[in-house]
Formats: sequence, structure tokens, C-alpha cells
Amino acid sequence: MKKAGARALTTTSATVAHGIDLAGQVSATAAEMMRTRRDPAVQAQKKVRAARRRVTAWSGGAAVGAAFTATGALIIADGGAAAGGVWALILFVALLIWCIVGIVRAAVDLKVRKRVVAELPAAAPARPAVAAEIRPLMARLDGYSDGLRQLVGMIGITQDDPSLRQLRDEILGAADVSEARLRRQATDLTGLLRARRTAPPEAATQLTATADVLRGQIQHGVADYGELVSAASEAVAASRNLADHGSGPGPVSLSTSATQIPGTLHPELEQPIDQLRSLAAGMRELTQG
Repeated sequence: MKKAGARALTTTSATVAHGIDLAGQVSATAAEMMRTRRDPAVQAQKKVRAARRRVTAWSGGAAVGAAFTATGALIIADGGAAAGGVWALILFVALLIWCIVGIVRAAVDLKVRKRVVAELPAAAPARPAVAAEIRPLMARLDGYSDGLRQLVGMIGITQDDPSLRQLRDEILGAADVSEARLRRQATDLTGLLRARRTAPPEAATQLTATADVLRGQIQHGVADYGELVSAASEAVAASRNLADHGSGPGPVSLSTSATQIPGTLHPELEQPIDQLRSLAAGMRELTQG
């Protein structure tokens, strides 16, 4: 009787835990959908696609107008059109001109929207829902990712400098590779933790060991990402300090020899961290000089 009661209690606890985890998963998924919809880069990309559709629509209208205009002109040239045909030709010519004007406006709008996309940082990688055990760790990664995107846009004296924009894109590209890898690992860890709940005791022990290793890798990766954010903060502080002293951008070197990065970092993050710290060191030298 006691064993049956214990089994029933264990089952009930597991069911409650599963329900809580499921509710957390649904909440996290809904929050991710809202975040993605509000991401400036995502919104800008949607506007670019809409502008492309407008260019295509106006181009189609111009093609139809040109076809009708050419047909009407040939008929009139052969002397086979009455006054009504002449008015129809005038209407087709007006339609063609209207569509050409629409194409020009849509093309200009598309160019402007593409420029906006180029000036914005890339959209952050997707943030899938994870198990409750690692949700605080991934929330820290969320904060790092959002903070990095804010910081890289503040580096430099003149924000429209093409070299700084290229640096921003390189840093975010490397950061996104690292973040996407960490989120894949978090998804794998979530699957292991779920499987452990219903696994036999001997299998659960093995799953626990594997999950611990994977959790350690994620913790190490998130800490490395934090180092990148710290380096970006140093570059922003040096930029603001240089701007306050009224100095120009100057020949700031991005050489990787300025700072030695420990070999414990993930490979994709070593170079951007080194670049940012080298940039900060160069700006501090300009300020002091």
C-alpha cells in the first residue's frame, strides 16, 4: 500500500512538473513570437519585401499598358481605327505613363528601405523555448544578445563610417554563430532533460551525466558571449571618451596584436573580442595623446 501511494505521489509530482514546464514553454514561445515581430530588422525586411512586390506589380501594369499601346498604335497606323480607338489609345498611353511613374517611385522606395536594412544590425537568432532548468541561463544570453546589438551601434565617432559598419557586421556575424550554437545545445539539453523524466534508473543516470556535460558547455559559451559584450562596452566607453575630448576618428588600428585573448574562448568569438579591445585601446591612446 505504501509503495502504491509513493508511486502515485511520484506520478502526480511528475505530472505537475510536466504541466508547469509545458506552461513555461507556451509562454516562452508566445514571447518569442512577439519579440520577432517587433524586431526592427525583421520589420525592415518585411518592408523591403513589400516594396519589391510593389515594383513587380507596377512593372506588370507597365508591361500590359505597353502591349495595349503598341497594339493600338499599329491599328491606327494601318488606318483601321475610329475615334473610339484613338481615345482608347490615349487611355492606354496614360496607363503606361502612370505605371512608369509608379515603377520609379517604388524603385526609389525600395532603395531607401534597402539602405535602412543595411544600417540596422541583423535580426537576432531565433530563441526556442527551453526547459525550466536552463531558462535563467538562456535569459542571460538573451540579455547579452540584446545588449550587444545596442552597443555595436554606439561604437565610433561618426556612425556612418563604412569601416565601423563593416566591423559591426563582422562582430554580430560571429556573435550570431555562437548564439545559434548555444541555442541548439540548449534545445538538445531540453530533450535530454525531458527524456530523463521517464527513463529507467540506469538510463537516467547516463542521461544525467550527458546533460551535466552539455550544461557545462552552455555555461562556458554564455560566459564567453559575456566577454564579447564586455569588450563592446570598453569600445563604446572609449568612443564616448574620445568624442568628449573633441578628437577626430584618427588612424585607429584593428590589429589583433594589441590584446592577447586566452585560448579558452570559443574560436568564433576570439577575433571579434580582440578587435573590440584593440579598437578601445587605440581610442584610449588617441585620447591620452
